[in-house]
Amino acid sequence: MTKTVALVVAFAGVLTCQVASGQSSLELRLQSQSKSDAGEFVMQHQKESWKAAETAIIVCDAWDYHHCFNAVGRLNEMAPTMNRVIAEARRRGVTIIHSPSDCVDFYKDSPARKRAVIAPAATNLPKEIESWCYTIPAEEDAEYPVDQSDGGEDDDPKEHAEWAAKLESIGRDPKRPWQRQLDTIEIDESVDFITDQGDEVWNVLESKNIDNVILLGVHTNMCVLGRPFGLRQMARNGKKVVLMRDMTDSMYNPMMWPYVSHFEGTRRVISHIERYVCPTMTSDQLIGGEPFRFKGDE
Repeated sequence: MTKTVALVVAFAGVLTCQVASGQSSLELRLQSQSKSDAGEFVMQHQKESWKAAETAIIVCDAWDYHHCFNAVGRLNEMAPTMNRVIAEARRRGVTIIHSPSDCVDFYKDSPARKRAVIAPAATNLPKEIESWCYTIPAEEDAEYPVDQSDGGEDDDPKEHAEWAAKLESIGRDPKRPWQRQLDTIEIDESVDFITDQGDEVWNVLESKNIDNVILLGVHTNMCVLGRPFGLRQMARNGKKVVLMRDMTDSMYNPMMWPYVSHFEGTRRVISHIERYVCPTMTSDQLIGGEPFRFKGDE
């Protein structure tokens, strides 16, 4: 075989893989909750098949550092599995959007960042898509499941002070130490997108005819729900959005109402989402095995 023919065959093979990947489907089992005739919430499961080419994963605020020491530990524990999920989804043809809020300037020369900037402007840009969304109509009569008014830090005070001192020693602002996405979560510069702007995310979705969106990252009760690219904005603007419930964490302090463990607080936020915002799924539906569980979650 000549060198030219070999190159043509190799290119054809890559193209075939890309086409096959784009035509693949995600077989999902979505979990939600609805009220029964007795007024109680009942768990429901719905099997759906999503075309990979019509699906995106948005990685929310998976920062390199955080002001909460325990939050950093939990993200680092979860990140390797998160990266496996993203890699497998990308392999199947799912669009990956990395959204490390406040950090996109770090990526200003990145092809993935430039790809998001130049995405064609959508003609159906939703009103207020560039703003934080604090609630949607479905939530208005619901009691929010946790008190996060203290910011949700669950650090031991001594431990937190030591962490703040360490952040300062490496030149980070202890209150806002994030500067980029965590390195554990790989960015494929050849196909991925980087943006924290609601309008840019929407432009990417519309330019690629994407109706299905999976959110993962942190923190469930704050950024994952409320960011311009978060669950509420996607849900209220007609996207079929899903939370990957085992690839997230909350900012909840057990010293605050309802005085349950941190992990139980997260579960209660997820339950709220399933009732009033959107369904959820788990990582094993993409990578097999068992759903992820934090070591400290007993």
